[in-house]
Amino acid sequence: NNIRVRSGESIMAKSEVVLDIKQLEAFRDRIKDLDAEREAFMVSIVKNLAARLLRKVILRTPTDTGQLKNSWKVEKVTKEGTTYKVTIINSMNYAAYVEFGHRQEVGRFVPAIKKRLVKPWVKGKFMLTISEHELEGQMENIIAKRIENWLKKLGEK
Repeated sequence: NNIRVRSGESIMAKSEVVLDIKQLEAFRDRIKDLDAEREAFMVSIVKNLAARLLRKVILRTPTDTGQLKNSWKVEKVTKEGTTYKVTIINSMNYAAYVEFGHRQEVGRFVPAIKKRLVKPWVKGKFMLTISEHELEGQMENIIAKRIENWLKKLGEK
């Protein structure tokens, strides 16, 4: 420790404070590192959360041919002001119908499934909606842990 206070010996009252400026300069440099790495760190957090959401939604997606399950994609991370954003999409034209449900015309023959429709409403599976809600409940802890690990890493430099 390079900060010390010495009391005077035979003088009435005297003290001396010694501060090694190198410690402050090292701290300043760590802060600069933190700022330089912040952007990449924020993008990595968003990508990590998107990967977690993608994993959850794929597991919840019903499988018939596998096309719907295999059509989930994560788009590029973007930044708007101070907000980082990533979109998860499913390119299948019927994905929204499976997600939210849909009406059907009872008795209509559908060649793709070789059956007549019997229900007026097919309930949605809400695979993305449920996965989003589940991740929202976990995000605070995930982000806090990532920040804690990042700050520890910076402190080791």
